[in-house]
Amino acid sequence: MDALEKIITSIMTFLDQNNPCTEHELLKNLTDTTVPPFDQLNIKQSKDLFNAHFLIMHALYQLQNRYFEERRYCLKIEAIKIERLSYISNKDGLAQHDPLKTYYLDINHYFKTSEEEVNGLLNSFWEKYLAQDDRQKALITLELPSDADYHSVKKQYRKLAQQHHPDKGGCNQYFAEISAAKDILEKLHH
Repeated sequence: MDALEKIITSIMTFLDQNNPCTEHELLKNLTDTTVPPFDQLNIKQSKDLFNAHFLIMHALYQLQNRYFEERRYCLKIEAIKIERLSYISNKDGLAQHDPLKTYYLDINHYFKTSEEEVNGLLNSFWEKYLAQDDRQKALITLELPSDADYHSVKKQYRKLAQQHHPDKGGCNQYFAEISAAKDILEKLHH
């Protein structure tokens, strides 16, 4: 049995008892049951963490294809949940293009992604994550819903700026806060 098949078999066994589950739960199980190479990876190192993540996702997408071909299950793979569902015969689970699936099924990414590239991916993720956090705070400051478009931002800012401008008796600090919120949203818009 090759290494990938051992990983897939372990995931199948784990899903028999733990459905749905998270990627973290799969990683812990693969490590605890000493499935190679998980028993040798130090996930505190960014490259090893990437390798563990990539191998799990690669195995999950392989398993998803297998389940579909066997008409056994539909394996739903999401960022926060992996779930094995009943197979529905008229539902074509492979019809839609999934760029993540394409990426993870290309095993070359596992072997060719350098530690520098992994760190770049992590930095990019955190920049986007923090930008979304800043966006939400700015929308709250402008008293807008989380799905507000940029046109709504500009309109609401003008309304609040007219009401709270210091020249019209408004508070300097609140005016500065709504101006900063607009600036954040403007930068994220461009």
